[in-house]
Amino acid sequence: MKVALVTGSCPPGECGVGDYTACLAKTLNDSGVETHLITAGSWNLLGASTSRRSLREQSFDIVHIEYPTVGFGYKLGAQALSLLQKCVITIHEASQRRVLRKFALIPFTVRPEHIIFTSSFERQFAMNWAPWIVRSSSVIPVGSNIAVVTNGRPRSSNEIIYFGLITPRKELEQVLELADLLRKSALPLVVRVIGRVPTKHVAYFDQLRLKAAGLPIIWDRDLSGGQIAERLAESSIAYLPYWDGASERRTTLNAALLSGLAVITTRGPHTPNGLDGVVRFCQSAGEALEAISSLVKSPEERSKMTAKAVQYGQRYSWEHIAKLHIDVYHSVLANRSRRRTVPVRNRRVPG
Repeated sequence: MKVALVTGSCPPGECGVGDYTACLAKTLNDSGVETHLITAGSWNLLGASTSRRSLREQSFDIVHIEYPTVGFGYKLGAQALSLLQKCVITIHEASQRRVLRKFALIPFTVRPEHIIFTSSFERQFAMNWAPWIVRSSSVIPVGSNIAVVTNGRPRSSNEIIYFGLITPRKELEQVLELADLLRKSALPLVVRVIGRVPTKHVAYFDQLRLKAAGLPIIWDRDLSGGQIAERLAESSIAYLPYWDGASERRTTLNAALLSGLAVITTRGPHTPNGLDGVVRFCQSAGEALEAISSLVKSPEERSKMTAKAVQYGQRYSWEHIAKLHIDVYHSVLANRSRRRTVPVRNRRVPG
């Protein structure tokens, strides 16, 4: 099987969907599926026919569009390609997009071979306005771009980990609020912020560091994936206060669970019920401070949360995610084969 994963140009670290797709491509290749990342090309409407011709010349069995990405931006080439060429499409965000961007998703529902959503919530949201996709869609959760490291060393309980892309968003303000509360409480704890700073947000990062001056914060900027994995393996507690709540599409949450951290996070409309008992839900920095204090004092509770986190996190392992994709691809190819088969009707032979 030969698969094209289409993203447009996505420099490493600049696009979460691009990084996700690179990990998926690697795991599919490791699983025996010949997989190619398609990052070149012009992704405006006029460039779609050129992209289609190039894909056909390379004789791909499956063309799989990952959307949205930095590579596609606000252009409509991916949508046009999906109308010209039968495709598998992963829609990473539907409910979160603005009205015009939601309209931009409609072309993907016209003639897809299959649509993959990253959570049940996102699929249900899309089916509310495009109910005809119910039979040609499914859910595959996103995996973490961070590997799991088992180093055998004891985990530290004097650091609280936050990690993710450092861009303007509410959760970073909440992390700073937690650090301020730690300073005022005189607890011997620090917050370690691990993140990559996209080029266009360097000024924001500089402002953030100035605002955090004097707070117990360690900034780990632009670490490699291996370095991040080591940091997670050496830590016990993560604070991940997502503004819209924990959900299946949060790769940082998935990485923290797979790495065995006791996670303190926020609940939202996308939060799966299965996370109850696996993580601690705290809607404010003050609540998070209380939960952290309790976990620091109780190694037994941290150990229980580690075991539950690792068990729950297995659904986000790349091996599992790759298998689910391969199942979709085989299903698509089987449907094509059935459509090509012309039934022969029994005819009465005169005699």
